[in-house]
Amino acid sequence: MNLLPRPLPFDPAQMPGLSERLLNSHHSNNYQGALKRLNALRSELAAQPLSGQANYHINGLKREELIASNSVTLHELYFDSLHPAPEPMVPAMALALSASFGSVEQWQQEFAAMGKALGGGSGWVILAFDPRSARLINQWASDHTQLQAGSLPLLALDMYEHAYHLDFGANAGAYVDAFMQQIDWDKLYLRYQHAVHACSEGYEVEPDALGDSTILDVRRAGPFQQSAHMLPGARWQDPARVDEWAAELQPGQAVTVYCIYGHEVGRSTALRLRARGVDARFLCGGIDSWQAAGRPLVDK
Repeated sequence: MNLLPRPLPFDPAQMPGLSERLLNSHHSNNYQGALKRLNALRSELAAQPLSGQANYHINGLKREELIASNSVTLHELYFDSLHPAPEPMVPAMALALSASFGSVEQWQQEFAAMGKALGGGSGWVILAFDPRSARLINQWASDHTQLQAGSLPLLALDMYEHAYHLDFGANAGAYVDAFMQQIDWDKLYLRYQHAVHACSEGYEVEPDALGDSTILDVRRAGPFQQSAHMLPGARWQDPARVDEWAAELQPGQAVTVYCIYGHEVGRSTALRLRARGVDARFLCGGIDSWQAAGRPLVDK
């Protein structure tokens, strides 16, 4: 079955910094061109079995299929990463970037610098979630075949010349700056949420099964400071500084972390600790469901 192209998720005439002509050309010629190649390659592959064919023919077809497939996926992510009037970054996304890069500003500087370094060449800069380390990573790719295995791409910056030359000529740096101003943070945050939720399934713990685990309150600094209560026996640890305090925990140590609702803050912190060998789990529903069930809390 042939894949159908996805339309631009925004009005290209309303995108500040990127012209309608550039965006329409990029979408029609490069993205849809890759999709047509992918459909043609898969039709050819389905038409006859590969067994018995020459090795060079098999290798060529499958390599081209991989290039076309990744090109389609990354182009769709690229267009879905843009918004004419993006909302401010939500605090939980800022926390995730800070926990992985030190601060939002450090992430921005690194991501933009990687894009500008590819100017005049070709490739992608990708912000991805790495399930193995439970970190956000900036990934460099000079080809559609160089995605990090197992990573889940969240944001993609196209640095092939077709993405910017009509507007910026050789000034790739100005294009990168324009892209950074139009990132759709709401969609990026939803992709991050989905990645963390998918990777943390099976590591939850119910409130009546805490046992003798070490209990860590990992609510963001702001909500923690505004709250008057916490779970009995818990101590607060800043989730943005998890790499600093995680060294205090021992491999195999049973730890339960909780945030407000049991969403990505608690889940991602548990995953980061598990990457260090700690037997970490997150509390289902967070402190909100704990309190709603009438379970005891203590003053901070």
